[in-house]
Amino acid sequence: MRKSILALAVTVAAMGVAHAESNVQIYGIMDGGYVKRTGQDLGMGANNESRIGFRGSEDLGGGLKATLELERRFAITTGEATARFNASDFLGNMHGVPFGERPDVAPRDWQGAANVGLASNSWGAVRFGRVNNLGVETYRKVDPFNHYSVGAAITADLNELYSEQLSNTVRYDSPSWNGFSFGLSWTLAQNDKVAGSFYDANGNHGWNIGLQYDNGPLLLLGNFYRIADSDNSRVWNLGGAYRFGSARVSLGYQDTTTKSGIYTWINGDLLPDSKQKDAILGLQWDIGPGQLNAAYNYSRVNFFDDKGNIHKYSLGYTYNISKRTSLYGVFSYMKSTNDDLVVEFGDIEHTSVTSVQLGMTHRF
Repeated sequence: MRKSILALAVTVAAMGVAHAESNVQIYGIMDGGYVKRTGQDLGMGANNESRIGFRGSEDLGGGLKATLELERRFAITTGEATARFNASDFLGNMHGVPFGERPDVAPRDWQGAANVGLASNSWGAVRFGRVNNLGVETYRKVDPFNHYSVGAAITADLNELYSEQLSNTVRYDSPSWNGFSFGLSWTLAQNDKVAGSFYDANGNHGWNIGLQYDNGPLLLLGNFYRIADSDNSRVWNLGGAYRFGSARVSLGYQDTTTKSGIYTWINGDLLPDSKQKDAILGLQWDIGPGQLNAAYNYSRVNFFDDKGNIHKYSLGYTYNISKRTSLYGVFSYMKSTNDDLVVEFGDIEHTSVTSVQLGMTHRF
C-alpha cells in the first residue's frame, strides 16, 4: 500500500514538472451579426471568422523550444466548419476529378493553422504542416478590414488564387533585426504522375518569399508566391503604411496571374491565362473608444473574354465595449464596368452591389 502511494506521488510530481516545462494557450473569437446585400435576403455573417485554437510550446533548453498550432474555424450561427474559398485547398482536392469537372470541396476540420515546429530567438522559427500563407498574412496589414467583413479588400473576396492557409508546407520565419525580417515557405505538390491526370498536367511545387520592415510608425512589405499544383500560377504584392498619431494610412498593390492549365482542365476548353491587378488605399483612425476604418479598392480584371474594372468603397466603425468585446457596423459599395465580372467574382447578378453589416465580436 505504501509503495502504491509512493508511486502515485512520484507520478503526480513528474506530471507537475512536465506541466511546468510546457504550456498550451487556448484562444478564440466568437463573432456574429447580420448582413444585407443587393439582390440577397437578410442573412447572418461575421466580421471575423469564429474560431477556437491552441498554441503551445515546450522549453527544450539552450534558447530552443518546440511549438504547436491547431485552429478550427466555424460559423456560430450553425456550428458548422466554415468553407471560405482557399485556392490551395481547392487544387489539392483535384485528385481523381474527371476532366472538365470541378472538385467537391468540403470544409476541413482544422481550417486554420495545424503545425508543429522549433523556434529560437537567435535563428528564428520553422514550422511543418498547415501554415498561414506569408503573402496573405503580411499583405492583409494594409487592409483596414484585415480581409474580413463586407469591407474586405478585393484581393481577399474576389481573387482566384486567394489562399489564407497552405497545407503540406514547411515555413521559416527569421528573427527581427531592428524591424526587418523575412520568411520563406515550400509547399509540396501532390506528385500524382499518372498520365493524363490533373497533377500530371498542372503539377508544380509551391514556394513563397516575404520581406517586411515594421519599425515604429513605418511598415513596408513585399511578397512573391507560387501556388502548388496550379500550372505555376503566381501572385506578388507590395504594401506600406504609416501612422500619424491616432491615424494610420496604408497603400498596397497586388498582381495575380492564374495560368491557363487549371481553367482548361476544369472547363474542358482551351482557355487563356487570367490576370488581375489590385490596388488599395486605406485609413484607420482611432476615434473615441473605437476605430474608424475606410478603404478604396480598385481592380483591373482580364478573365477570359470578361474584362473590366471593379471599384469598391468601404466604411466601418468598431466600438470597443471592453478589451475583449466590441460592436461593429460596416458599409460597402462595389461597382463593376462589366456585369459578368460581378457575377463571376461576386456571385450577385448586379453591376453594383451595396452591403451593410452589423454585429458583435468577443475574443478570449
